[in-house]
Amino acid sequence: DRMKNLGAVFGQKFGWERANFFATDGMEQKDDWSFRRSKWFKAVEKECKNVKENVGLLDMTAFAKCRIKGPKAEEFLDYLVANKLPQKIGRVNLCHALNTKGGVHSEFTIMKESDDSFYLVSAGAFQRLDHDWIQKWMPKDGSVQFENLTNSVGVLVVAGPKARELMKKVSKDDFSNENFKWLSSKKVDIGYAPCTAIRVNFVGELGWEIHHPLEYQNHIFDKLMEHGQELGLKPFGIRAMNSLRVEKSYKLVGTELSIEYSPYESGLDRFIHPNKGKFIGLEALNKWREKGFSNKLVTMEVHNITDADVLGNNPIYENGKVVGRATGGDFGFRLNKSIALGMIKPELATTGQKLKIDILGKMHDATILNESPYDPENKLLRA
Repeated sequence: DRMKNLGAVFGQKFGWERANFFATDGMEQKDDWSFRRSKWFKAVEKECKNVKENVGLLDMTAFAKCRIKGPKAEEFLDYLVANKLPQKIGRVNLCHALNTKGGVHSEFTIMKESDDSFYLVSAGAFQRLDHDWIQKWMPKDGSVQFENLTNSVGVLVVAGPKARELMKKVSKDDFSNENFKWLSSKKVDIGYAPCTAIRVNFVGELGWEIHHPLEYQNHIFDKLMEHGQELGLKPFGIRAMNSLRVEKSYKLVGTELSIEYSPYESGLDRFIHPNKGKFIGLEALNKWREKGFSNKLVTMEVHNITDADVLGNNPIYENGKVVGRATGGDFGFRLNKSIALGMIKPELATTGQKLKIDILGKMHDATILNESPYDPENKLLRA
């Protein structure tokens, strides 16, 4: 109701209702479905610019969430994912579970709660897939326990240059850069609500995910909106989040990350540690690597766009031949560029390479950019 009263136009993901965008300036609170830019385009622009200039609030309660605990929890998770697990209590790592053929099955944000307990967050659309995969590989001797927290834990994201100022207003805890580093978490109180604040987000700005018992969500939301008013706090939706994430070359499971592609093709090199010890898919991944890869994920600027941006599965051409496909895209309002992500032949994956991409039957010039064209050094995330 609170989101609706602020103009939310809702969509759904895996049964969870969530705001696609927020209607403003007397706009009808109804979606306008189109493959082209529609009435929501200007609304999304305002949301993105407010995140860049002030601070935005995003509801990500639809995330899949679970706890893995027990005397062999760490040993099991180390076998499940290809990255190293966080070693210090409170630290957070981005980890990927591969399938037995070496493709990317799932992506988890893993937080270490204690020596024998870990909190896992993954895409809401793949809750059943991810949680089934975990339970399929869990030891059956009771040494590892699985607890589904999806329906009991809410998630609100605050992001933007004024995010720290906002958190200081709603909590007595220390949110300074020295005492609350990027990729770390803390138990904090917001008003009367116990929360876990995690310093990560999917939009490329200073910010925190606030994980909390769902029954406290209205209280937390009200506190944030009350104290954020003078900071320019406004809610933003999933479409703005997508625009912001493509400017950072952030990858989604099912598009940029897939069982069709190796993690190396998807640009996950720094998250894969083949020498850490055995994990699911390692043997197949090594064989795939020896054989050679057929694709490479790139970020592109698409030129001369007027009314439609890349949505995904658009063919990519070079000299009249198909050399790949777009996995996703959007207009990046911070960069003022139409951005596409896509898989192409590795020999063409160099910065400055000229390509063409088909959008709704019309060919557009495209140029490969460096990865993460917005804030490539992550200075804003670490601010």
